Amino acid sequence: MLSRRLLISLVSILVVSGLGACATYGDWVGDMEQQIAHDQPNKALEILAKRRQPARDAVLNLLNKAMLLRMDGQFANSNADLESAKHLIDKLTITSISEQTGALAINDTLRSYVGDPYEQVLLHVYAALNYLEMGELDNARVEALQLDVKLNQLTDDGFDEDAFARYLTGMIYEALREWDDAMIAYRKAYEAYQGYPQSLAMAVPDFLRQDLLRLTQRLGLTAELERYQQQFGWDANELDGIQEHNGELIFLLHSGLAPLKREVVTAAFTESGQAVTIAMPYYLPRRSTIVTAQLHVDGATVATELGENINTLAIASLEKQKPAILARAIARAVLKSKAVRETRKNDEALGFFINIVGVVSERADTRSWSTLPNRIYFARLPLPPGQYDLTADLLGRSGDILQRREYNDIEIKTGEKRFLSLHKVVFDDLAVPEPYLSRRHRH
Repeated sequence: MLSRRLLISLVSILVVSGLGACATYGDWVGDMEQQIAHDQPNKALEILAKRRQPARDAVLNLLNKAMLLRMDGQFANSNADLESAKHLIDKLTITSISEQTGALAINDTLRSYVGDPYEQVLLHVYAALNYLEMGELDNARVEALQLDVKLNQLTDDGFDEDAFARYLTGMIYEALREWDDAMIAYRKAYEAYQGYPQSLAMAVPDFLRQDLLRLTQRLGLTAELERYQQQFGWDANELDGIQEHNGELIFLLHSGLAPLKREVVTAAFTESGQAVTIAMPYYLPRRSTIVTAQLHVDGATVATELGENINTLAIASLEKQKPAILARAIARAVLKSKAVRETRKNDEALGFFINIVGVVSERADTRSWSTLPNRIYFARLPLPPGQYDLTADLLGRSGDILQRREYNDIEIKTGEKRFLSLHKVVFDDLAVPEPYLSRRHRH
C-alpha cells in the first residue's frame, strides 16, 4: 500500500501549484529576451535578478546570468558565475534520493538542474572565450584542458562530439604555439564535423580546412598534407592566408537565441474513468534572422562561416533523452493511478481529489539555457601587426544588410590571435509560430 507521505506530497502539490497556475520556465523568459533584442543585457540582468527561482534552478540561473554578463562585456564576472556553475554541477551530479523520489512521484521539474550535456560543453566554450577576449591565454588553456576532459567523458557516455568546441581548443593551442596539440584538436574537429548527421545542417568550415593544410605543412606531415590537398582540391602553397602570418583577428558572431523548451500533455482515461496525463518536453525551433557577417578590414572582405548550430544540437540532444523521459512519465502515471485506486477504497471524495492533483502536477521539464545563441558564426583574418578599423555587415537570409557595426583601433600584435565577439538578437528571432502560441498543448 502506498505510504501516507506520498499521498500528502501529491496533495501538497495542489496547494503549491494553485491548480496548475504555475508557469513553465519558457513562459517567463520573454521579458528578458525583449531586453536582449534591445541590446540591453543590463536590464535583462535586472529581470533575472528579480525572478524568484527555487534552489534546484541555481545552475540555470548562474548560466543565464553569466551569458548576460558576457553580452554586457563583463567577462570576468561572467566567468565567476560559470565557475560557480561548474562546481555546483559537479556537486549535484549525484542526485539525492529525495529528489529522485519527488521526480518519480510528481514531475521532473523537482530535480536539480545540471544542464544538458551540450550545455555543459558550451559552459566551457564560453568560459574559454571570456578568457580569450580578456587576453588571458594561459587561463584559456586551462579551460581548453577542462573542455577536452569534459568532451572525452561525455562521448564515453554516448554524447555526440561537439566539433566547434574541439576547433576552439585547437585555436587556443595554436595561439600558444603548441602545434602538436593544435593539430590533434583540428583533426578531432574535422572528424566531428564530418560525423554530424545531415539533420544538423553542419558542414566542415573552409577555415578549418585551411588550418589542417597549414599545420600539416608546418609539422612536416607530408602524407597527411597530400591527403587533405586531394580531399579539398586545394594546393596549400597557392591559398591566400594559409602561410604563416604575424597576427590574426578571430571574429565570432553569436546570432539569435537558442530554442525554447515547451511541453505537450497527453490526457487519457482508464477503464475505471480515472484521468491520467503524460507530459513530454519538446523544443520550439527558432531561426536566426542574421545568418552571416561580411567583414571589411584593411581593404579585404571576408565572410563568416557557421561554426555551431545550437538550435539543432539542442533538438537532437533532447531526442536522445526522450525514451528515458517517457519511461519516467509512464512510471509516474502508474504510481499516481495506484494512489487514486487505493485512496478510493476508503474515501471516494479524497480519491477524486488525489486524481485531480495527479493530473495537475504532471509537468514536463522545460528548463534550458535559453540565453545561448541560436548559431555561432566565425571568421579568421590573418593580419600583420598594427591598428585596424573593422566594419561588420550583418546579413539576413536574402543577403541584405540588416545592421552594420564599426570597430575602431583594433590592435593586432605580432603572433597574437585577437578574439572579438558580437552577440546579436533581433526581434524576429523572438517570434513564436502561430501553432505553438499555446503554453500547454493537450492531445
